[in-house]
Parts: sequence; C-alpha cells; structure tokens
Amino acid sequence: MELESLSYKEGEMEDLQKERMAEMDCMQKLKDGIRNLSANLANVEFTYHDPFKNFDRSKVKGVVAKLIKVNDRSSMTALEVTAAGKLYNVVDTENTGKQLLQNGNLRRRVTIIPLNKIQSYNVSSRVQQAVVRLVGKGNAEIALSLVGYEEELQSAMEYVFGSTFVCKTVDAAKEVAFNREIHTTSVTLEGDIFQPSGLLTGGSRKYGALSTIFL
Repeated sequence: MELESLSYKEGEMEDLQKERMAEMDCMQKLKDGIRNLSANLANVEFTYHDPFKNFDRSKVKGVVAKLIKVNDRSSMTALEVTAAGKLYNVVDTENTGKQLLQNGNLRRRVTIIPLNKIQSYNVSSRVQQAVVRLVGKGNAEIALSLVGYEEELQSAMEYVFGSTFVCKTVDAAKEVAFNREIHTTSVTLEGDIFQPSGLLTGGSRKYGALSTIFL
C-alpha cells in the first residue's frame, strides 16, 4: 500500500539520471577549466632566489604577459597567438639573466629576453601605409600598437609583437599575408594565423595567459 501511495511518473527516474549525467559533465568541464587556468597562472608567475648577495631585483622586469596592458579586450586571443611561447619569456638583461639561469634556483625552464642584446624587428612604415591602402584604416594593426608597456621595455616588446598584423576579418588577414607588397604574417581576432609562406593555422582557442590575467 505504501508503494502505491508514491506519486511516481513513468520515465521520471530516467529523466533524473540524465540530469545527473549533465551535471557531472558540467562539473568535469569546470574542473578542466580550473586546471587550464592554474597552468597559465603558473607560467606567468616568475619566482627565483637571489643568485648572489645584494642582487638588484629591479633589473628583473618579469614575464611578458604581466608587463603589458591590453588596450582592447577583443584583441586578447590574437595577441596571445602572436606572442605564442614568448608570452612567458622573462624580460631581463644579459648579465642578470645568466646569473638567474645559473644560480637562481628556478622552478621551471625559462627563456630570457635580454633588453641590452635582443634583436627586434619592426614592420616598416612603407608596409604599414600599404596595408592601410589595401584593407582600410583600422582593419589591420601592428600587434605592438595594441598593447601598453613601460618605455624601457620597447626592444623586448618589438621582439614579441612588432612583426605581426592583427586583422579584424579573414579577408583582411589574407590580403596582408599574401599581397606581394606587404607579405607579412597576420592574425585574426579569433586567432587564425596567415603566413606569407601560405601556411594557415587555426582552430579552437582556450583561455590563455592574457585572459587569465585580465578577466
């Protein structure tokens, strides 16, 4: 009699099981997201021990991702793709960098961008003017112009962001990369890369270092 008094509807158990599976799937995605964000945060945190007594820490500028200010959030993905692994490089000087690599007890493998030695590349003003004529002003901009940074970091930022155009559309990106007068690497806001050699790279993008820092 007690069983008969329960208000059970046909298929209710199945519906509850489906809801449970959906909630478990959502929880797993959140856990994966936390792991990805934690990994990115670990990359942008640079910790070290002073390699010698009275070491001047002001000479260690830090990780590129934390040394820039993104002027427009819509360009974050494109900037991350442009910088790639360089986003996690440490800006320093040649002598200080050597000391850190040898005696800084670093927790992870690090690449140093020495301000006093780095060879940067900038797209010429002639090419930039050609881009404006071809795709219109504001439709393709040098990645370097989309970030803010301290003046003393100029050479390092040119090395990371100075040789790629960020484009608002795929058509603009194709023109920039494949036009003979320009022939320069371009990246769309969605993160698709067009290279003068003809190589195209794209696909889904996950939150990276810049998104982690600026969200």
